[in-house]
Amino acid sequence: TAAGFLQLAFADLGFVLIGLATATFIAVRSSDETSGRLELQLATPLTRARWAAASGVAVWLAILLVTGLLAAAIALGVASVGQDAGTPAMGTVVLAVYGAALAGIGVAVAGVIRASLASGVVLVVTVGTFLIDLLVPILRLPEWLGQLALTTHLGEPMVGAWDAAGVIACLALALGGIILGSWGMSRRDVGT
Repeated sequence: TAAGFLQLAFADLGFVLIGLATATFIAVRSSDETSGRLELQLATPLTRARWAAASGVAVWLAILLVTGLLAAAIALGVASVGQDAGTPAMGTVVLAVYGAALAGIGVAVAGVIRASLASGVVLVVTVGTFLIDLLVPILRLPEWLGQLALTTHLGEPMVGAWDAAGVIACLALALGGIILGSWGMSRRDVGT
């Protein structure tokens, strides 16, 4: 079926694409701080912690927009061959959840460590996850190594088989990263 083909061919590529998009969104978000534009925004009654949370949510919305466009394209393509488009289109939601987890990691790194490192860390996690998914079965590496990749815990959403534990882990990373990044940024506020 078209959904089965999408699961085999597109799912892994989709994780890489959303990871690259997330790294770009995190780089844009972090550039506000590294270029000095954040100081202009903070001239208003806005704390760094609130800015970190709001910009993290903005990254989530950007990921949702990209995922929505992918879902529409997939639905159109699958419907054009006369098959059920709903399941594969809904399967792209897992890309948004994974992207939100990566965004949480990026916001946490930017807030706690350094903004200039955030997009690089997201990129390393994206590529590392892809390589683990690709190389562990090919090289017959230990199964525990393959379990390190978050994407292995998301099921096969293009065909309607979701793994709730992986989705919950992604959501925890997404929300926890925003909270941790906001806390890290609050340490930089003066006089609050």
